[in-house]
Amino acid sequence: MLNNIFDTFNSVVTGGERYLTATRVGIELEQSYRSYRNQAAELSPLEQRKLLAQTHYKGARKLTKLFHDNGAIWVKFGQFLSSRSDILPMQYVSELEKLQDDAKPVSFASIEHVLNREWGFDWRDHFAEFDEQVVAAASVAQVHKAVLKTGEKVAVKIQLPHARKLFRQDSMVFKALGTFGAPLVSQFDLKQVMEQIITMTMQELDFLAEESNLRKFSALPHDKLIYVPKMYDQLSTSRVLVTEWIDGSRLTDYLNQNPAKAEPLLRQMLSCYVQQITAFGVYHADPHPGNFLVMKDGRVAVLDYGAIGVLTPEETQHYAVLLQVLFGRIQSDQPLGELFRRAGFVAKDQAVFEEVADLILKENLRRHEATDMLGIALDKLRDLKVTIPDSFVSLARVVLTFGGLLKTYKVAVD
Repeated sequence: MLNNIFDTFNSVVTGGERYLTATRVGIELEQSYRSYRNQAAELSPLEQRKLLAQTHYKGARKLTKLFHDNGAIWVKFGQFLSSRSDILPMQYVSELEKLQDDAKPVSFASIEHVLNREWGFDWRDHFAEFDEQVVAAASVAQVHKAVLKTGEKVAVKIQLPHARKLFRQDSMVFKALGTFGAPLVSQFDLKQVMEQIITMTMQELDFLAEESNLRKFSALPHDKLIYVPKMYDQLSTSRVLVTEWIDGSRLTDYLNQNPAKAEPLLRQMLSCYVQQITAFGVYHADPHPGNFLVMKDGRVAVLDYGAIGVLTPEETQHYAVLLQVLFGRIQSDQPLGELFRRAGFVAKDQAVFEEVADLILKENLRRHEATDMLGIALDKLRDLKVTIPDSFVSLARVVLTFGGLLKTYKVAVD
């Protein structure tokens, strides 16, 4: 315990200015909401709502800027929160959504140090062209467009120079936040979420692991909608990944420009992800909109394989049945509580599973959206202190992320 406290303290000291900024933002948020409470007593209900909306908006902008500037794990946590419209005011969700593809790039001079270390000082010999302007920036890497000597256009994903150092600092702080902050957050298991975000970010820092993930994902018998970019493994290292260049429109841009296509496309994409989970047992675990490009032929290119979920055959089988029952797709000949137990959910009092089953049955009768049923079930399980398998939490986050996207474009799922 003392070692953990010392490591956390050392990380805070090393993180220096970033953690001081986080503390200052936290104090400013607390003061702004205290000011709102003091003023609200003197206002009419309409004026209270307007003032609260303004307070949310200002707070959301400050929090988003903090996550954006601190990068890496902070961005991942912000992306997770942006998908939770069930627990956050819409002002926060709207602002935090900007973290999906609005990370802070670094200068090419800094990036070139990584290329020199990974490929040698003659690295330009591999290319006919190499654009030093950043095409896209994420929390741990940025992408540059290039043309190989063979004429093939490629995307070169390069890890940010200090990404690993910052991860080591921040992971200790986020572990502490998950442990000490968990009792204050009832809407989700903060400790479990933090541990998963740390694990996901750690996986994304090893591009050879991402190369392996891409190869594994590409080998699956996907629906014709899904397109997996070609990989150039001879140029890939633990800090640089080279893949086929994809011409296409970001998913949200495409949907905004083609609103009539939102419903069929998003339904088909959700179906593809459910197939990955319930049939393949291997799924793309970071499905935020910035990781999808809609190509001219209508296919959707899936980007960023830093994190994929892998289920055992038993997990795949049990989760497939459980999800279909929760979605109202099938009627099981076994009690829902028994399905939870067989899927690895653990409770001290086994009767709580029947309580969850009763709730789900009642909620299903009210015709909730399919993805909402999953959120309702998870919330009830957490309220009843049920231990939920990490693998199920991971896949549930994927489905709920899609659920948020469906709600944004008002797409109903049967």
